[in-house]
Amino acid sequence: MAAGGDWASLPSVVLEEIFSMLLPKDRINASSSCRRWREYLFLPQFWTVISFNLNYRGRLRTKFLSSKCAKFAKEATVEFNSTRGSQVWDCSRLLELLSRNRHLECISLRPSNCYFDGGSESLQSFLESLQLLIKRNKRLLHLSLGCTEILLHNSQELFNLLVKYHAPYLQSLHLATVKEDTSSYDVPYIGIDNFAAFANLRALSIDYDFVTPKFLAVLAHRDRGAPPLHSLCLHIHRVNQRQPTDSMWKEVLSANLNMELTLNLVHSVDGLQALLDVLKPSMPLTHYRQYFCGDVNVASLNMMSSLYYSTLSSLTIVEAINHQPINYTVNDTEDPFVMLAWRCTRLQSLKLIGMSLDQKDLVAIARLRSGLQQLTVPSCCVFWNEEDEDYYDEDDALVDLEYKISESLGRPWQPLSEFLIPPAVFYHDADADSAYMPELLKDQEWQRKS
Repeated sequence: MAAGGDWASLPSVVLEEIFSMLLPKDRINASSSCRRWREYLFLPQFWTVISFNLNYRGRLRTKFLSSKCAKFAKEATVEFNSTRGSQVWDCSRLLELLSRNRHLECISLRPSNCYFDGGSESLQSFLESLQLLIKRNKRLLHLSLGCTEILLHNSQELFNLLVKYHAPYLQSLHLATVKEDTSSYDVPYIGIDNFAAFANLRALSIDYDFVTPKFLAVLAHRDRGAPPLHSLCLHIHRVNQRQPTDSMWKEVLSANLNMELTLNLVHSVDGLQALLDVLKPSMPLTHYRQYFCGDVNVASLNMMSSLYYSTLSSLTIVEAINHQPINYTVNDTEDPFVMLAWRCTRLQSLKLIGMSLDQKDLVAIARLRSGLQQLTVPSCCVFWNEEDEDYYDEDDALVDLEYKISESLGRPWQPLSEFLIPPAVFYHDADADSAYMPELLKDQEWQRKS
């Protein structure tokens, strides 16, 4: 013990041991003891993972953290409003600061929107800082461009730098985008053959525009000793005439056993209409998401329940409500969502917003798949048939529905509150990005191999 109870004079090795045994919150409390203890709050081993938030409330904290910890963090996530020029500039400066960190392994960009605003100068500065970070870094394991289309259009230089400096190490690469206009856009050249250089790639997200026979051949014939790809996420916007065959997908799956496939459609009317051509029996479809595509493709849903009964884990559909929810036609056959619940034994999450759902079908879904961890349906999308004569009061009917579904799921269940429904579901002019960006960016999170 230090003489006279002078805690500030404890040996460095003792203070470091004390701080290493504390939880982050307790470290902060301990650091308020004195100036010397405060220094130990910022030891590099305590700040290997940092999330920088550049919004108004988080700006001062980020400025302080970046000055203290940006030089030794290993994983950095940068959240910013990409429609505000000031935050784009701040992000650019932060990336330049992070570029001096030779220990950085993971960088995840989390913009508020799929597009940048604020002028060409701020965007150019942003791109230059990002390129500088890739050039200076020694061993990048993960990079996410945050679904932004403009970064993909400037990605050839970024991609070449990744191949040049990080091909032997990169494990997780996320280039998939969300398009402002899915009916008309240019597809940049990034060099599909170069994907073969990423010998350790385990997770990849990319636009479906690049999924050609050549691309699947690269995934199917990776170098001997390369780890299998465990996650492939495809964003479907438009669908070309020539589709990869089922045999091509079979080769990919043979070379990448246990691979999980995610399909995301956002504002993609063309993608939804052509979905039957995209789906192949050998696809290991695990997650399907559809946002604001204008309809429900019943035939595709029936195909999913028939083909992917052993792989499909989650299904999300969020559509706009124009006067009333979408009334999809089932032609006197079983409801497609009921069939999914019956056939897909691994189904854990079902999120359905914007389509008209019969309360009897919802009860059937809960009974058939009682292990559902998430069943999200708003009350404004539930309807009762005229045959349901027992219900004279809408509130009573809703309470009875909650009871039946809760009983089947073995936990309390309530329909999604209208206050939690994304505003773009009801209002055409509302910002739709907030409805899907958080979920899509989850696909692009770094999953460190244990």
